[in-house]
Amino acid sequence: MSVSVMKWLEAPFRYQTLFRGFISQEIRGRYAGSIGGLLWSVITPLANMLIYIFVFSVVFKIRLKPIETGTDNFVLFLLAGLLPWMAFSEAVCNSAGMFLGKAGLITKVAFPLEVVPLASVVVTFVLNGIGFMVFLIYLAFEGYGHVSWLYLPVVTAIFMVFTLGLMVLMASLSIFVRDIQQVIGSAMSLWMYLTPIIYPVTMLSDPLRVLMRLNPMYSFIELYHELLLKHTLPFDLFCYASGYAIVSFLAGIWFYSRSRNAFADVL
Repeated sequence: MSVSVMKWLEAPFRYQTLFRGFISQEIRGRYAGSIGGLLWSVITPLANMLIYIFVFSVVFKIRLKPIETGTDNFVLFLLAGLLPWMAFSEAVCNSAGMFLGKAGLITKVAFPLEVVPLASVVVTFVLNGIGFMVFLIYLAFEGYGHVSWLYLPVVTAIFMVFTLGLMVLMASLSIFVRDIQQVIGSAMSLWMYLTPIIYPVTMLSDPLRVLMRLNPMYSFIELYHELLLKHTLPFDLFCYASGYAIVSFLAGIWFYSRSRNAFADVL
């Protein structure tokens, strides 16, 4: 296992040209034929934020208890959890057919397949991060800027490791179980509603709050809520999130390393 871990950790540096090539290819593929290009990475989240602000601040006028969530503005609470979730969900959903889409390379050419999910998770989080930066600017304008935000890169890095592990697991499994590509979208939608994104965890009963802690995404989403709105970094949540990230990453590369030699035969 230690050899497999090192192989994944050194892949972006050992195969720098290939890694950069896949990143460039994925970005070009997303905006191929688009006039706006990367500008859509700003326009789309900005438009969505304006819609959320109008719907929940002007139409429904939902208010929260600041002592529980750090804000009385439901839109800020929603976006603080929804934007990280969107990056995670997009990365995991796209991973289902990731290796299948490289079938030609897998069956004909010997190359480091590890760079594919690594490049994908970087591109997904960077592009979604543009919208997140727009949100941070809006938060700062609203008076929520704080030195605790300096921990955001650390939390995001751990979140990316957790996401990468699931991506590798889903990408590997989908080679043997093709139905994963059809199921994963619905599964992610259900997972979202089981995570305190559109509602604060304080709305749940005590037994449900205990069960909620078994949800790995609870730790990550709450860390973003705490950092952005309450300006704290709860040690227990950070430990839980780090533990889930390690388990996810190790589980993903373990299954990948055990099944990699069979990819060409199945494809």
